Amino acid sequence: MVERQKVAIFGGGGFIGSNLGHRLSAAGYECTLLDLVDNKLKLRFGNAPYRFDRCDISADDDAVDAVVADHDTVIHLAAHVHPSAFMHAPLDVVQLNLFDALKVVDACARHGRRLIHFSTCEVYGKARGSAEPFNEDRSDCVLGPIGSHRWIYGCAKQLLDRIVHAHGLRGDLDYTIVRPFNFVGPLMDRLVRPTETDNPRVFAHFMSALLFRRPMQLVDGGHSRRCFTYIDDGTAAIQRILEEPVATRNQIVNIGNPANETTIRDLAHSMRAIYRREFEPAADVPIVDVDSRTFYGDGYEDCDRRVPDIGKLRALGWAPHFDLERTLVSSMRYFFTHRDALLATL
Repeated sequence: MVERQKVAIFGGGGFIGSNLGHRLSAAGYECTLLDLVDNKLKLRFGNAPYRFDRCDISADDDAVDAVVADHDTVIHLAAHVHPSAFMHAPLDVVQLNLFDALKVVDACARHGRRLIHFSTCEVYGKARGSAEPFNEDRSDCVLGPIGSHRWIYGCAKQLLDRIVHAHGLRGDLDYTIVRPFNFVGPLMDRLVRPTETDNPRVFAHFMSALLFRRPMQLVDGGHSRRCFTYIDDGTAAIQRILEEPVATRNQIVNIGNPANETTIRDLAHSMRAIYRREFEPAADVPIVDVDSRTFYGDGYEDCDRRVPDIGKLRALGWAPHFDLERTLVSSMRYFFTHRDALLATL
C-alpha cells in the first residue's frame, strides 16, 4: 500500500461505503467519505473518528472536481441500487447512475487519478439457462426488452462501464471496474416498519419481515438464484484491488462467492430457520408467494441466475471466507442486536 494513500469514496455513507471506509481507515488509508448523510457511518465507526464531507454529485460539480484533484484514488459507489427505484423512478436511476457518475469519471480522467468504479452484476443481464459463471471479459451482457424497464439500471451501468473502458482505450484513465455479486451484511439498506411500504433488497426485506412478524414475500415464487457475499469478504477484495494497481489496471473484476449460491425461496427458509434457532424460537412468520406485478408493478423482469467467475481475484490471493450459513448468521445478528439503533437512526 502507498503510505497514507488518500482515498475519496463517493457514496461513502451507504452500506458498502460505510463498511469499506471503516476497513480502509483501519488499514491506514486516509479516507474522505462523501455522501448526503452519514447516519450509517455513525453506527459503523461508533466512537472512532472519520472524515465525512457532504457532497451531492448531482449538484456540486465544483466540489466533485476539487475532491478528485485532492486524492490519489477515487472509489465511486454513489448509485440508486434498489429494484423498487428501477421500477418507480427510472429516470432518476439514469440521472444518478449514468449522467451524474460521469462527472466523477471525467474528473478522474482530467486530473489523472485512479478510479475504482462500482458497476453491478446486473450488467450481465440474463443467464439464459447457462450453467457457466459470468466472466468479466467473455460473457455477453444480454438485457430484456424495453418494456421490462427494470433493466434500466443494468443498462445505465453497462453504458457507463463502456465509457470508462473507452477512456482507458484513449489512454487518459487508469481504472478498475468492480462488479459486486449480492453483498449482504451490517447496515445493508434499512429496516422497514409494518406501516411503511418501502421495498429494500431481498435480505433487508426478509429481515424486516422476521423482526416485525409479517409474511416473507417471494416474488414470482422465489426461484431466481443468487450468490450472497458477506460484506467483510467484499471489502477485503476491494482493499486487495487497491493494493494491486498494476495487476488490476484497466480491468473489470467480479467480487462474489460462487459457493454461496441459493434460490431466493431457499434463502427465505434458511433465514427463518436461523432466526428461530438463534434469536426468537417462537417466531412464526409465514412465507408466501406474490406476483411481481403486485409487488413491483408493471415492467419487472429478473435474471434467473447470477454466479461470478472470481478467477481474477483468486489469482491476486483473495478468496471469500464466509460460507452462506456464516454470512446469514452474522448479518442477521447485527440487525437483531442493533434493531433499536437502526430504527432510530435510519
